[in-house]
Amino acid sequence: MKQTERRYEWLYGDELFDLIDEQPLAWLPLGILEKHGRHLPWGLDGLKAHAVCMRLATELGGVVLPANHQAGIHGDCRETDETEFRRRHQAVGDLLREETFRTFLTETFDGLANLGFRVIVAYTGHYPAVQIRILQEAAEAFSKEGPAIVIPFWEELACGEGDHAGKWETSIYLALDPDAVRLDAIRDESTGKAGHYRGQDVRSHTSHAFGMEALAQVEAYLSKAVAQALGSHI
Repeated sequence: MKQTERRYEWLYGDELFDLIDEQPLAWLPLGILEKHGRHLPWGLDGLKAHAVCMRLATELGGVVLPANHQAGIHGDCRETDETEFRRRHQAVGDLLREETFRTFLTETFDGLANLGFRVIVAYTGHYPAVQIRILQEAAEAFSKEGPAIVIPFWEELACGEGDHAGKWETSIYLALDPDAVRLDAIRDESTGKAGHYRGQDVRSHTSHAFGMEALAQVEAYLSKAVAQALGSHI
């Protein structure tokens, strides 16, 4: 049996509005373009979030937006001058400033609500403190005043832990797309030690099984949150 197409960009004509009528649920995957060692792609955070959203949309319904690989920040480094600000943004790969990110979130939530979506899952695969803070603030403000509930999410909420290209992210992506993970390329960039990254023995602690366990936690958390949010709109 053919699966229902849920990727926003691949819908035709009134298919979008038919899906909204069926389930007014939008999945918004957020990420950043930044280096994740030699073993994971630069777009990992958005790719990961999009893949999980697709899995959940198959079960829970809704429409999945394309991964936004520019919707990630590390902070504006306000204590520095413009030269240092630019150097640090270049080093981490940031393309947006904090207020641009906040505006992007608020206007995207508003646009989706205007189309008829009543619940929006804003899943950020990138989760430094400033990213989480602004996402939470924007989601709370819009949910309070707008016609839709925004569920802000990052993996630590469900799993209790997370990392940057370590055992968590590597295992999760191994479970999602095993061909895209280069296990043999894991190498600590500071010491050159094979199998290690950022001082962690990633290779020895990464596994498809561990990734599946983490995905199960993520999916259970979001399934409950979505059900509660949709129920409040019935």
